[in-house]
Amino acid sequence: MRKVSEGKKLSTEDLVVLMLGLFQGIRKDVTETNKRIDALYDLVGRIYDLMGKNYEALNKRIEETNKRIDETNKRIDALYDLVGKNYEALNRRIDETNKRIDGLVKDVNEMRESINKRIDNLYDLMGKIYQALIRQETTQRQ
Repeated sequence: MRKVSEGKKLSTEDLVVLMLGLFQGIRKDVTETNKRIDALYDLVGRIYDLMGKNYEALNKRIEETNKRIDETNKRIDALYDLVGKNYEALNRRIDETNKRIDGLVKDVNEMRESINKRIDNLYDLMGKIYQALIRQETTQRQ
C-alpha cells in the first residue's frame, strides 16, 4: 500500500500479496455477512414460529367464539320458538276470553230485554190496577 501511495510500480509478488489481502478482507466481510444472514434467518425462524403459535392460538379462540355464537344462536332460536308458542297460547286464551265476554254480553242484553219487558208488563199491570181502583172508587162514590 505504501508503494501504491508513493506511485511506484508493483511487482508480481506485491500484486499477489495485495490480492491476497483483498481476498482476506472480502472473505472476512462475506463471513460477517453470512453471520448476520444466519442471525436474521434465526430471527425470521423464531418470528415464523411465534406467528404460527399465535395463529394457532387465534384460530382456537375464533373456533371457541364461533362455538359460543352457535350456542347463543341455538338459545335465541329456542327462545324465539318459546315466545312464538306463548304468543299463540295467549292469542287462543284471548280469543276464548273474547268469546266468553261476547256470550256474557249477549246474556246481559237478553236479561236486560227480559227485565225491560217485565217492567213494561208491571207498568201495564199497575196502570190497569190504577184504572180498576179509580173505577172502583168512582163506582163507590156514585
